[in-house]
Amino acid sequence: MLFATTIAFGQAKDSTRSEVQDDLEDALESFDPNDPNFDTEQLTQILQDLASNPLNINRATTDNLLLIPGINLQLARSIVRYRDDVKPFESVNELMEARGIGQATLERMRPYITVGTGLELGKALYTDYRYWTSGGGFEVFSRYQQTLQDQAGYNRPDSSGGYLGSPVQYYQRFRYRSDHLSVNLTQQKDAGEPFAGTTGFDYNSWHIALENNGKLRDLVVGDYALYFGQGMVLWNGRTFGKGRNVIGTINRSSRGVRPYSSSQESDFYRGAAATYGGKLQLTGFYSFRKQSASSISADTTRSPQEDGFHRTENERAQRKNLKQKVWGGRLRMEFPFGFIGATGYQTSFDKIVTSSSQYDFSGQHTSVLGIDYTILAGPAILFGEAGRSQNGGLGFISGLETTVGRNTELTIAYRNYARDFQSILGNGFGESSGEPQNEEGVYIGLRHALNNNVTVSAYFDQYRFPAPRFGTSQPTGGYDWLGLVEVTLNRDTQFYIQARSEIEDDEYEVTDEFGRTRTGLDKAQRSTLRAQFQYQVNPKIRLRTRGEVVRSRKAGEDVEYGYLMYQDLRYIPADRWSIDTRVSIFDTDSFDTRLYQFENDLLYVLSNEVLFNQGQRLYVLVNYEPWPYLELWAKFGITIFENEQRISSGLNEIEGNKRSDLGLQIRLKI
Repeated sequence: MLFATTIAFGQAKDSTRSEVQDDLEDALESFDPNDPNFDTEQLTQILQDLASNPLNINRATTDNLLLIPGINLQLARSIVRYRDDVKPFESVNELMEARGIGQATLERMRPYITVGTGLELGKALYTDYRYWTSGGGFEVFSRYQQTLQDQAGYNRPDSSGGYLGSPVQYYQRFRYRSDHLSVNLTQQKDAGEPFAGTTGFDYNSWHIALENNGKLRDLVVGDYALYFGQGMVLWNGRTFGKGRNVIGTINRSSRGVRPYSSSQESDFYRGAAATYGGKLQLTGFYSFRKQSASSISADTTRSPQEDGFHRTENERAQRKNLKQKVWGGRLRMEFPFGFIGATGYQTSFDKIVTSSSQYDFSGQHTSVLGIDYTILAGPAILFGEAGRSQNGGLGFISGLETTVGRNTELTIAYRNYARDFQSILGNGFGESSGEPQNEEGVYIGLRHALNNNVTVSAYFDQYRFPAPRFGTSQPTGGYDWLGLVEVTLNRDTQFYIQARSEIEDDEYEVTDEFGRTRTGLDKAQRSTLRAQFQYQVNPKIRLRTRGEVVRSRKAGEDVEYGYLMYQDLRYIPADRWSIDTRVSIFDTDSFDTRLYQFENDLLYVLSNEVLFNQGQRLYVLVNYEPWPYLELWAKFGITIFENEQRISSGLNEIEGNKRSDLGLQIRLKI
């Protein structure tokens, strides 16, 4: 009996972890880790916090249910309607009784939901301490990470631009969270940054937040994030984009005001924010914080930096040298047919912020106003947002999700962000990462279940950039597509085949017969073909094998190829142990044919490893929970390059052909 219980626990734990990791890998599909704005910690925390603190589907509001990946307004309302009109859910599996929820949807929801215990506090008075401590717990995180090889920045004198601190990256977090209260302190020292004891962290973030207290939906004092509408006006951090989940990711689900606990140092607000109301909700927010920016003169800087690094004398001279103030609000009304909202903000800087592009924001003040909607229309959901920036620039996105018959789902969306639309705090859907600007495009996504075992998915996205972008001197455009076949042979065996390609205009330099250099325009193409096989050998062992090939041709250059093969093993020897390990072999012609692999990592750490040239990579991750209140992680990874004797460049350069990293983490739960 004990053995059976142990196996059941291990299977449930592995299933939940695998589903969350699949969702995170989907989110990473369209992101390049070499993008300076690449950071996914906020998205990681949202999903992993949701998995650690599942929503009670017998109490969750429509807005809360929309936080679950893959859940749209129709499904959220179907859940609420069933529990209100029929009866409360007695088990998670009973969700399939709600209209529109099938087995596939249920399995995707499962890591993030619960039916509750039935013993939770009901209408307790706010003055009763039990109300504030219901479902509560205190946790402490401590994390150490380090590259084990010597890097050039640590051997260079401070006066020559070397790193001022040690190569250790250290993170700690203290958080109390209950059904209605969140108190948090996050602190971090990046590798290379100086550290002066417990009060000497380069980054400190804190908040006190009240959540789900009747009509006072949210109240946050300290650090917070904002997620409104379709993200075109206000949206912090990353979100799900183009990837294997072709349906349900284009239509954003507003998360509203959220307390902030991430270690990402740039993408949040500091001050106070609150949401109040029922069908009619009003949100107000105010933020004042110091940011880091490259100085041009005493009264002029570039836009705030994203990386948060303050490791050298030069970086520290620019630390918190730009003050930014943000204030605004949102009004949202819920109707029987959906939601309509309006969002606006104004931001100001104490110095002139300038840009190299004539269309990007320059100045000290700007504002944006937008209107968004999510409307039910029979089997379809219509969604969209339109906005105007202070300079008169316009932008909008509009689309629909619908079912076609019993087994087919369809998404269509059109976006048009003018070249002078300056939504500097937005992050709308598009080909370009970051603020929505200078882009027009049409996205079509289709998913069809051939039967209970085979699903076919595809998307096509065509786009153009009406004005020159960074690295180009003329308008450009392109398109990308993805095709995916997923097969479930049985409960223990699944595989998928995925093809993806992107073709876009790119400039290159050519020399004519007179020796003159001119700029040419040609098509650049990058295509990948991937096959993955997963097999649950027994309740303790899961195997995953992947092979991938990439074909790349830059404008004006020859075709290049890259290859990746890995074998992945998850072993759960006992209910409190899990071991993940992987061996990868890669061979690419250059960095242009680089390949990415999502890796399991320490909790709240997301790894999308970049592999290029020739070599092998090995990592081992161990997770151990000796007692219910203590959890430990350790990860070691090493990459060996066959044709390199120098890795990376600049201050991060390593002499030799090996790079290895060590990470240790402890979580104490009370």
